[in-house]
Amino acid sequence: MFKIIEPQWGVNLLQSLFAWMQASVFLSYRIPILADIFVFTYPVYLLTLYIYGIVEHKKWKVQGLQKKIAALYILAGTGLSFLANIGVQFFIDKVRPNVVLWLTDLKNETILNHFMPSSSFPSDHAALTMWIAMMSLFRGIKNKDKKFLRFGGILIIFSLITWFARITSGVHRPTDIIGGSTVGIIIPLFLMRKPFYNLGTKIAAKIGKAI
Repeated sequence: MFKIIEPQWGVNLLQSLFAWMQASVFLSYRIPILADIFVFTYPVYLLTLYIYGIVEHKKWKVQGLQKKIAALYILAGTGLSFLANIGVQFFIDKVRPNVVLWLTDLKNETILNHFMPSSSFPSDHAALTMWIAMMSLFRGIKNKDKKFLRFGGILIIFSLITWFARITSGVHRPTDIIGGSTVGIIIPLFLMRKPFYNLGTKIAAKIGKAI
């Protein structure tokens, strides 16, 4: 396995943000919640999008099917993004900062702390939240759909808040977030290319018509 050492600026930033959070009882309890809470909005977003597509499909077949296709395609890509992230973690040894900085016994552990993989690079949260946000944004740009542009913008804001909260609560270093967000941006760019997009949407359309 490859070992990655955090640059000093990353260590300094994490320690400064963590000390800032610890100085306030209010922030000590709220920021760890922000580190995870928005992750749960993404499956709700995809499920709502798909259900809305089913309802709309009864009135306007094409528009409804397009929303179902979008939900399925983004969901499939989310799985690909997750596998890519896990693949990188398999080859990189980077212990989480809340372990090496002796933060594990503090009460500011995040909701999903006990289920986290041991390697912190790249961040799964950063990859998945950015992936879904960018796929929505790119779809809006590609189809000139203002709704998806708005969805993408809102989800990017959620993703940025998640990044900040995960660094501040000591779960990830800045480079972990940068690595995860890079995966979350590159894969959507790859899958939005015409050959992959056309193939993916055709498969999603078949599933969407059947379900």
